[in-house]
Order: sequence, then C-alpha cells, then structure tokens
Amino acid sequence: MRDFKRSGPTILMKLTDYEATLLESLVEQFAGLLEADEEGAVPFDDPFARWQAELDGEDVLDRSDPVIQRLFPDAYASDPEASGEFRRLTQARQRTERLGQTEVVLSALRDCDAGKHPVQVRVIEFDAWLKTLTAVRLSLAVRLGIETADDAEELDALPEDDPRSYIYRVYEWIAYLTENLLGLQ
Repeated sequence: MRDFKRSGPTILMKLTDYEATLLESLVEQFAGLLEADEEGAVPFDDPFARWQAELDGEDVLDRSDPVIQRLFPDAYASDPEASGEFRRLTQARQRTERLGQTEVVLSALRDCDAGKHPVQVRVIEFDAWLKTLTAVRLSLAVRLGIETADDAEELDALPEDDPRSYIYRVYEWIAYLTENLLGLQ
C-alpha cells in the first residue's frame, strides 16, 4: 500500500499489483459465496425473478456454510419457523444488494489494471466499498475462527510459517484499507 488521496468526489487509492490482484480475488470469492450454485438459479439483477423466488421461498444460499450463517443470521434465534419466514422475505434483497456492492468494487479494481493506475473510489459509491470490505473481513474472521479479541491476539502471535498467519495479515490489511478510506470520507 502506498497512499490514499482525496481528489474532489473521488478517493484515489494506490495499490501495488499484488495488492490489487489480492483484493480483487477476495471480493470475487466473496461474490461467489453469494451466488447460487444451482442450475437455473435466480439472476441477482432480475428483480422480477428475485421477487418470484422470494414468494416461492427459495433459499439459494448454502446455510451450512458458517460465513453465510454469519452474514445472514437467524432473525429469531428461538423460533426457526419465524426465522425462515423472515429469511424468505428479506434474504434475496440483501443478497442482491451485496452482489451489487461487490460489482462496484470489482469494477473499480479492474479499472486500475492490476495496480498500474490508482483505484478510484467514487465518494457516491463509498458505502458499497465499506460494506464490501467489511463483509470480506467478516468472512475471513469466520474462516479464521475469530470471535473474541483473544482469538485475534492468538493469531497475531502465530509463527510466519503457519498458513493462518498469512490470512490473518490479509484480515488486518483489509482493516487498514477500511480505516484509511474512512479517514478520507
């Protein structure tokens, strides 16, 4: 990471080629979690198909994945039926919004041509960036098993040759990106 600079209605974020590629990959992987694996699944950008899927009660997300469970928690912990109904009425819209937000971020990352140009974060799209970075970081936290500050401290103390150490550094780097973007809002 080299620097962040605000230029009118745009925040310019200079990333190395590795950083731009890494962030793009993480956001693509996150979007992949939200996309249905089923053939004939509802396209996220078709509001009528999404509406019909909501009415039909289709749940295209893998609820066995702990990341999906964390991103779309049960609304009523003690009432699975009410939680299912709430999910039926809200999940498709939330999923569509998240996928739209990831597309905003991916578009800007692709435009930077793997770090050859600064990433342009338009202030009008700032929320999409914050929500996507936060969701990616939350996904990494779930995969790393971070639930408390003590969990994070244990990961921070891992030896460099532990594969979780690298993922934890990426988790921290995303926090750094978010903090710097917030500082220029």
